[in-house]
Amino acid sequence: MTHRFSHSTLLISSSPFVCLCKQNALEYITMAALSKIFAVATTYPYQVVRARLQDQHNRYNGVIDVIRRTWRNEGAAGFYKGIFPNLIRVTPACCITFLVYENVSVFWACIREER
Repeated sequence: MTHRFSHSTLLISSSPFVCLCKQNALEYITMAALSKIFAVATTYPYQVVRARLQDQHNRYNGVIDVIRRTWRNEGAAGFYKGIFPNLIRVTPACCITFLVYENVSVFWACIREER
């Protein structure tokens, strides 16, 4: 039995039916990237606060002190400092993982249907 991926279609040549993916690879990658960007944007302020608490060069008196000083000195943008390099680092890995997961899921679903 031969299996091959062609764009958004999984073909199983010895089977009388063809399994079709609902979306193509570009759609999966787009959705994965958008979900990762949203997740990073919502959780990044926490990461900034955590990193500043671990900074050995500044003395903070807890989480509230970090939040107050960041807001006072840098405004809202201070909580998103460094977000773009982080997005460039994590988004491709998320897209690849999501695309592989979806293709493997479709592959195994077609194998199960074949039996």
